[in-house]
Amino acid sequence: MKTFRIYACATGAVLASAGIFLAACGSDDTVVTAPPADAGPDTLPPEASPPRDSGGGTDAGDSGSADAGLKAPTYAETIAEAMCNALTNCCFGNANVPEGGVVDGGTFDRPKCLALYKDLGFEASNDGFDEVDAGNVTLDQTKGADCLQKINTLACELTGTAMQQIRTACFGALTGKVTTGQPCERSIECAPGNFCLLDADGGATGTCTALRTSGQNCSIVESGSDDSDAFTAEEACSFRGSGGNGFHCDSYDYGAGAYRPRNEWTCQPNVANGQGCNLSAWCADGICDPTDGAFVCKSPLDYFSKYSCAAHVNP
Repeated sequence: MKTFRIYACATGAVLASAGIFLAACGSDDTVVTAPPADAGPDTLPPEASPPRDSGGGTDAGDSGSADAGLKAPTYAETIAEAMCNALTNCCFGNANVPEGGVVDGGTFDRPKCLALYKDLGFEASNDGFDEVDAGNVTLDQTKGADCLQKINTLACELTGTAMQQIRTACFGALTGKVTTGQPCERSIECAPGNFCLLDADGGATGTCTALRTSGQNCSIVESGSDDSDAFTAEEACSFRGSGGNGFHCDSYDYGAGAYRPRNEWTCQPNVANGQGCNLSAWCADGICDPTDGAFVCKSPLDYFSKYSCAAHVNP
């Protein structure tokens, strides 16, 4: 299994470059990312994307929805192209900066950007897609096309409502088939309403389990890193950590400025704008803003932060 969630603070800028926030990273390495902006017509069509690496979910079958021309083997690359075009549009005013293109602070590292968003998609909606059994995930043509269209037309200053709409489309594009009680490796394999609860011994396999409800404990992994475990814990409270059902894992105490004891990590309703957040999935109506370390839900907000922009520039 890959450990995307370990990126959170172990590699600092990785999540920041993707627009995914972890407010509680214990140092200035806090990672932050934001949604893409108006990518415009320069976004590459699915057929222009390079073939995906072999393995895992690359051969996931298309659903019976209207054929939008999306193919499971190239879906992740298609979304990555759109995300990187959106990033360069918002960060540098050009929706299709090539590899080595001159931008503020240096040159654009497009392969690095594409590799990141290939793994993550929008707000980690593709996380785990290339790691699981091909037959366990379905690509929905209609929702996949909706996800792509929404990324291509994203405003740089994004509202919480718009972000939720994009997140809904992108998380809905890939649907797990594994039902409650059946074995899994990643939550993307599990049918909606479930998450992959890994074995207590830390093995690579687990069981698709019903999402936890309000007040139930969501500390499902103890790797020794509060930051990475807090990211994983979101999957216990909402579908693949999307926050779409209105709950988040309340792992961080903003009054104390520290993580709560693990027995106090519980699923709680999402929070209003102006309140503390660890990820945008915590926000009921906004986006988690990491500006100057003040992690609060806001709307509207520049989706791509200075961290996101700088992370893909070679000086």
